Amino acid sequence: MSAQAAPAAAAAPLSEGLTQALAEFVAGLREQDVPAAVRREAQRAIADCLGGGLAGAVDGVTGIAAATLGQARGDCTLWGRADRASVDDAALINGCAAHAHALDDTHESMRGHPSAPIVPAIVALGELLGSDGGALLTAYVAGVEVAGRLGRSVNDRHSQLGWHTTCTLGAVGAAAACSSLLGLDAERARHALGIASSMAGGLRVNFGTMTKALHAGLAARHGVLAARLAAGGMTASPVALEGQEGFLQLFCDDGSQDAGRALRPMGQTFEVLSPGIVYKRYPTCSLMHALIDMVLQARAAGWLAPGEGLELHCGISQRLEAARGKGWPAAGLAAKFHVEYCVAVAACLGTQDIGDFTDEALGSPQVRDWAGRVRVSVGPDFPAGNGDFASLAVMRDGAEVFRQTQAKPQGHPSMPLSEAQHEAKFMRHAAMALPAERAAKLWRLLHAPRPCSVPELSAALSAVGSQDSIT
Repeated sequence: MSAQAAPAAAAAPLSEGLTQALAEFVAGLREQDVPAAVRREAQRAIADCLGGGLAGAVDGVTGIAAATLGQARGDCTLWGRADRASVDDAALINGCAAHAHALDDTHESMRGHPSAPIVPAIVALGELLGSDGGALLTAYVAGVEVAGRLGRSVNDRHSQLGWHTTCTLGAVGAAAACSSLLGLDAERARHALGIASSMAGGLRVNFGTMTKALHAGLAARHGVLAARLAAGGMTASPVALEGQEGFLQLFCDDGSQDAGRALRPMGQTFEVLSPGIVYKRYPTCSLMHALIDMVLQARAAGWLAPGEGLELHCGISQRLEAARGKGWPAAGLAAKFHVEYCVAVAACLGTQDIGDFTDEALGSPQVRDWAGRVRVSVGPDFPAGNGDFASLAVMRDGAEVFRQTQAKPQGHPSMPLSEAQHEAKFMRHAAMALPAERAAKLWRLLHAPRPCSVPELSAALSAVGSQDSIT
């Protein structure tokens, strides 16, 4: 079987609609049906999410969620923390951690973050169930498949209306992943997708606040709850996604939704590889990452030596123009969407990491001065549909001395990170919650040839896990 080939059970003609088709795929997917390349990418994506999630475990949004919902003797581990929680609440708290710093991966079909809702959901539920590592990887693949294909159906119009896809599509994807982990048949998996579709929400107006991270937590929690309710016998519409007044219709107001886009080529490719997971290097809006790549490269090459008459002219996509902050950010979280600030940090400091996006960091007079040199405009002839495309021109006294364009950021499948870069990112962020030695052992555990069990993984993620629990 090729790396892109899906299981025969999922490749059969599906004629009963989108909800049924996706449910049949989830119920029919078995560990042995997932090609080795897909499993490896799922393993990499889960590790990437957990690394960023450990950094987020010590963030304020996670602390608030844990203080509100955590328990001393809950069923499930809270990543990088000593307290625990119920399975539903652990999914929510760890989901907040996974998305707290915006370090988690993205996906072009979904136009959002797949792992932040899916990984916390299946790790919490898998710990409760005692699932093995193979089941965890299979559940992840199923979740990304559903979230990505549903994203194809609603296209850009969904987010243009102000919905946060990580919370809307993520809830349904997490429900699919948890249905896989629970071993639900097609009928009950269909109910789980239907239940989750009624839970979907998340408003983009809350970007730049803690509630953005909460969206991932809510989606994770809803995925766990929807699958468990369906397992217990709760029902939902068999056409909850594509039916009249269903998910697609209500989340696209202009008739552009198309269930057929999700079904083509159903059973022939895996979303984990095609279009693939996009790994983030920076804790900011992913749509400006290609631009930041170029600014850092220009700085390293010596093009940004400070001086009078220096300006940075930045061309951005229409999608980034719609998402970016227009006034000077009032808080570090809002700065993640402010192009002038992010470019200034990269140009002035040569960095773009968690410490650059605190409330205190916004007070830097040097960065504020550099931000005044940045000019932002929408590229008039940029490729349609590519929200990542960016250009950078360095000007001195009105004369252009450097120009570059970049279609995709580093970390995109077309510009993949090296294994050393993946490991460095993981270690830098996991060590914010765990001792460096434990973080290194966790990295090895996550990349072992035979995936560890979820209870073993959860013990390794806990702040109170013993050294012996990580082999």
